[in-house]
Amino acid sequence: MPQRFMKPRSLFFTAVLLIAVLACIVPAAADSVAYIQVITVPTGAQACLDHYTCNITPTTFSTTPNSYHSITLYEDGYLSFTAQSVYASAPNVTTNLQVTLAQIPSQTGSLDLNSNPANADIWLDNLYYGTTPQIIGGLSDGIHTLVLKKAGYYDDTESFTIVAGQTSTKYPTLTGYTPASGYGDIQIQSSPVGAAVYVNDNYMGTTISSSALYVTQLTTGSYPVRITLAGYQPYYETAVITAGGVYDIRANLVPLTPGPTPDTNGQITVRSSPSGANIYLDNLYKGLTPLTLVDIPAGSHTILLKLNGYQDWQSTVNVAAGSSTDVSGTLAAATATPPQPTPTAVVTQALPVQTRSPISVISIISAIGICGAAVVMFRKKE
Repeated sequence: MPQRFMKPRSLFFTAVLLIAVLACIVPAAADSVAYIQVITVPTGAQACLDHYTCNITPTTFSTTPNSYHSITLYEDGYLSFTAQSVYASAPNVTTNLQVTLAQIPSQTGSLDLNSNPANADIWLDNLYYGTTPQIIGGLSDGIHTLVLKKAGYYDDTESFTIVAGQTSTKYPTLTGYTPASGYGDIQIQSSPVGAAVYVNDNYMGTTISSSALYVTQLTTGSYPVRITLAGYQPYYETAVITAGGVYDIRANLVPLTPGPTPDTNGQITVRSSPSGANIYLDNLYKGLTPLTLVDIPAGSHTILLKLNGYQDWQSTVNVAAGSSTDVSGTLAAATATPPQPTPTAVVTQALPVQTRSPISVISIISAIGICGAAVVMFRKKE
């Protein structure tokens, strides 16, 4: 039987139809995304969106339009930097963030922090450190900003000074809400930990400890809450806030349904005492404790913690696929005459970049189906 091919005119109209379909798909998908571009000096720093998705600078993150986020920057040999409440603007609009990182000084100080009551969330220079009591090391000489949050209490915000080579002590007393305040709170825990928490699409912190993450000083009403963690289905809940009330969320995250290729990655939550130690995973710099490292290949890995004034701490951890592993290191104070460190080469590599394609698989299949229908139609006419 002789083969019958589409005429040039038929091919032309089919191509036009396909282009028209894709032209409708692309803008519709892109309209739901805003962008944050991050540039650092020096380049090659690790930029983390919401303490969660990390890329190497320069980089551009895609996220929900009209929402606030946290950008944390890490680079070996430089002080970490956190920009809080970075606004992702309208759809298809790019917000630019440019930061010049400061080198770590030869001497740093520490903060011995507690609170009354205890177990208050610690935000130091816009970076979340878990809950009180804690000793936080690796702080640069100068003025720092501290915010403590706890359900039922007003946020305690104050500035303090760190002196290099010394430990400052703070023990603030939190003030409870007055009956007329009208405020309520949300306290959030997740299993496993390391999940990013969003309220009204705005980043509120990360569940990095067994204690609750507090979202405080909320007026009465309903608040949509979203909790996300790599390898797990997003968790959604609506928190109803009443005056003086605490809405409790305990999110048991469900792993993604296994596909044809089983999940071969896990995660590691790294803590230290004191906190603020530099984390090296298999000799690659990852940031400061406490921190949850996601998308870690299953198998044996080496964790190295470094902090000025303390001896290095090292351990080997075995990561199981689809599971979370906790690592906690207690750093011993350095001797009066510490040995000179031997320089080592630290190679910085880009973490897996999570991208969002503007054209879904379903859309592509639909377009191919339309073309196929067009071919059948033209063959029938012939």
